[in-house]
Amino acid sequence: ESSLPLPASPMTPHDSLKLELGDRSYNILIGTDLIKNAGDLISPVLKQPRVVVVTDENVAPLYLPTLQQSLSAAGISHTEIILHAGEQTKSLSYLEGVIDALLDQKIERGTSLIALGGGVIGDLTGFAAAIALRGIDFIQIPTTLLSQVDSSVGGKTGINTRYGKNLIGSFHQPKMVLADITSLESLPTREVLAGYAEVVKYGLINDVSFFDWLEINGQALCNGDRTLRQSAVLKSCRAKAAIVSEDEREEGVRALLNLGHTFGHALEAETGYGDTLLHGEAVAVGATLAHELSAATRLCPMEDARRVKEHYRAVGLPASLADVTGVDWRAEALISHMGSDKKVKDGRLTFILTRGIGQAFVTSNVALKDVRTTLVAAIST
Repeated sequence: ESSLPLPASPMTPHDSLKLELGDRSYNILIGTDLIKNAGDLISPVLKQPRVVVVTDENVAPLYLPTLQQSLSAAGISHTEIILHAGEQTKSLSYLEGVIDALLDQKIERGTSLIALGGGVIGDLTGFAAAIALRGIDFIQIPTTLLSQVDSSVGGKTGINTRYGKNLIGSFHQPKMVLADITSLESLPTREVLAGYAEVVKYGLINDVSFFDWLEINGQALCNGDRTLRQSAVLKSCRAKAAIVSEDEREEGVRALLNLGHTFGHALEAETGYGDTLLHGEAVAVGATLAHELSAATRLCPMEDARRVKEHYRAVGLPASLADVTGVDWRAEALISHMGSDKKVKDGRLTFILTRGIGQAFVTSNVALKDVRTTLVAAIST
């Protein structure tokens, strides 16, 4: 892999790849002890030796002291903003609070933000960086599997509204991404599995050999094998970087990354973006539904839809609406949520469907009656 220059560091070996966007290209580092060495690693991309770390109350006790020590050792001055944990933090009120805190600290255009946490912190911090002083730099240090393989890479930032997820935001690329594999060891099993759903997505989009590999290694990966986790994060980030380099603002091929998300975001909206259904769990159900819709309309083999469902279930993820208990699912309510999705174009729903595992494609040519039939079947099976 080609990469931008990196400083010499006593740290353990890590993988490095570059997301190519001309003068906005940046390195994605994947390995162990990256938080411990963050100060030295990020120094070359800082405009001034001053950062503000944004994190949440769950992550701060675990990793903030290590990051602070690393920043201080590298001569980087730092302050911190610690937010409540959870999806509800991705809101206008919290965004306003972060912006006020930054302005209160008299940040300058050379000041950088560091997002230390999962996807919520990364999305919110990135958006704050995009709009504070008309745009300042930020660095992603994702601490969940979901954020390491998906939300920290590619520059999508934003917040939720009562109308849906990520409907206010901007494209604002980070200056660097540090994916520290060791931070995954503090995650509850459910959070690991939620991130794993997005790992599987990369195999489903355009890499059947990766899906085959996951069928063999997925359980051990989810159970904590560090080498397998690093390999999977590297593979996922490389796949996403290639797509983003080709289509930064989702005008074409990048839409493939939304496999499972048209369904998934509707499921999240119906359950209130809370603990009933995590984002990754919604993606697992959504990706299965996308394959089942594809099979029902004779686009892909039924056997492929069955493999997807069985793999998600094998590692412990929900793969059908019937797997999510305590929710009174109604097909019409879910279709209504889909109508508020960002991917609606000219009044038509956009779906990522497939001709088989590893053969995803974008289409707006989907009959609502087929979507309804697929949802009704999933509710009962």
